Order: sequence, then C-alpha cells, then structure tokens
Amino acid sequence: MRSIQGLLAELAYLQRSCTYLTDALRDIERSAGSFSDLDPMQEAMIEATTQQEASFIKHHLDSAARSAEDWRARIEAAAG
Repeated sequence: MRSIQGLLAELAYLQRSCTYLTDALRDIERSAGSFSDLDPMQEAMIEATTQQEASFIKHHLDSAARSAEDWRARIEAAAG
C-alpha cells in the first residue's frame, strides 16, 4: 500500500521536525538560565523578542494542530 507508506514517511518527517523544535526550545531555556544582571535595555530587548517570537511560534503551532486534526478526519473519511 503505497499510500500508507507515504503517510508514514510524512508522519516520520513531521515528528522529527517536532523533535527539532523541542530541542530548540530547550536550548532557549538553557540560554535564559545563564543570563544574570541584565540592564534595563537588555531586559526590554529580551521581553520584546520573546513576545514577538513566542507569538509567531504559537500561531504556527495552533495552525499545525488544526491541520493535523483535519488531516486525520480526511483520512478517516477516505478510508471509511
């Protein structure tokens, strides 16, 4: 079944991408733990960057979750 092999290959790729994202987020967490004695300008820069990047990532994660749910529903409907 070529379609199932393709499905599994795509899932494996997406799961590796999620692992990469999780690893990148852990790296950010480790970096944040090493900061100390930030001046007000550094504080402001980190806060602005955090708000911007976290918002961007949240938007894409929410969209990806909805897409995965739609994908599942469409596959179940096609098989069903």
